Amino acid sequence: MRIRWLYWLGNAFYPERCPYCNRNIEPEEIACDDCIKEVLAKHKAIKSGVGGFRCISSFVYGGKIRRILLRIKYHEKTQFIAQLAELLAMDILMIYRNYNFDIITAVPMHWIDELDREYNQSVILAKKLGELTGIPYLKTLEKIKRTEKQHNLNYAKRKTNLIGAFQVIDPERIKGKRILVIDDILTSGNTLAVCCKTLNRAKPELICCATLATAKGKYPPQAII
Repeated sequence: MRIRWLYWLGNAFYPERCPYCNRNIEPEEIACDDCIKEVLAKHKAIKSGVGGFRCISSFVYGGKIRRILLRIKYHEKTQFIAQLAELLAMDILMIYRNYNFDIITAVPMHWIDELDREYNQSVILAKKLGELTGIPYLKTLEKIKRTEKQHNLNYAKRKTNLIGAFQVIDPERIKGKRILVIDDILTSGNTLAVCCKTLNRAKPELICCATLATAKGKYPPQAII
């Protein structure tokens, strides 16, 4: 009885809120009905390319999708990743259904930045996608050079900011493998492109990418091989 009372009291002072619109929702709900319908209506598998490598995304970056991704990225709301990961997993299994990936991996952060944030949302996303798709997660890259934040730079500087920033942890573990690289948002595509090109030096059989959202039309499209 005491546990139920404490649960009620906690929910009264700290009610669950919809991650998209901040309305109060029931503790067992993941979002309000209106927002769930709106998000599902906006879900569409989007094909693109980064640095010559195939990429897919589940949403265009904007509106409520932008709001929840910013809350995940900067406000520790990582519990909301699972909702969107289910939709991205569906897109991966549909579009990449014949690719038979051996490894799912994520874009790394520099250790100082990750220590400051206390998590890497792309790693959390990649591990969840690994569970949903059955692709084993492996940390393949490390960021060895701390760089300026890409979102603070113009398009020209984004293209050079990450040169030499990443290295493969164990080239032998990815040689001849089929790799799926995960990030949260595709903006200019330069971060994913540099990661893919770095991985490619270890001679994997295939590299593709997937992100939750893409800033479609904001930057020049990149060719796909």
